[in-house]
Amino acid sequence: MSDAQERPAPAAPALRIADEDRDAAAERLREAVAVGRLELAELDERLSAVYSAKTRADLEPLTADLPAEPTAPRSGGEAPPLVLETTSGSLKRDGYWQVPDRITVECTSGAVKLDFTAAECPHREVAVEAHAKSGSVVLVVPRGWWVNLDDASASSGTVVNKVKGPPAPGASGLRVSGTVKSGTIKARHPRRGFWAWLLRRPA
Repeated sequence: MSDAQERPAPAAPALRIADEDRDAAAERLREAVAVGRLELAELDERLSAVYSAKTRADLEPLTADLPAEPTAPRSGGEAPPLVLETTSGSLKRDGYWQVPDRITVECTSGAVKLDFTAAECPHREVAVEAHAKSGSVVLVVPRGWWVNLDDASASSGTVVNKVKGPPAPGASGLRVSGTVKSGTIKARHPRRGFWAWLLRRPA
């Protein structure tokens, strides 16, 4: 037998992953928390490992014990409660998504942004429980929605509601409760683009 035949084939290099792979894995973990498959403590630990993963071999064990398909909505087509938690990273929900009637946000020192402007919301009122230690929670709602922040309190941080004006008839809204230590909870409308501002300027 020749030396070439005796020599074992070289191992295939570990396949590197992209940000979209990490985001997809993180979304599966959050869905698992929403339906009770994972505890919040497990979510925090696994999310840290997800965002530090470099290869598929690093990533796959973190979701190996979860269903391969996304979690199905509850009967009647209603979205399950949403739980978002970050210790130092950033999380965002924007574009089209289905808004549940209850959202929980835990933000230690990162940032969480929930943009409702293109979301589907069948509820007149959405309960949002938000806790920001030194991070920020930003809620962006369409014009015509209402936001109530009366049940959110701050020690040395800020709670800001920039959603002004009367709500539109039958509009959805957010009733926000929670605490802020040195971070921020802010509700606002979408920012107008530069060109829209330029067109509104007097000649």
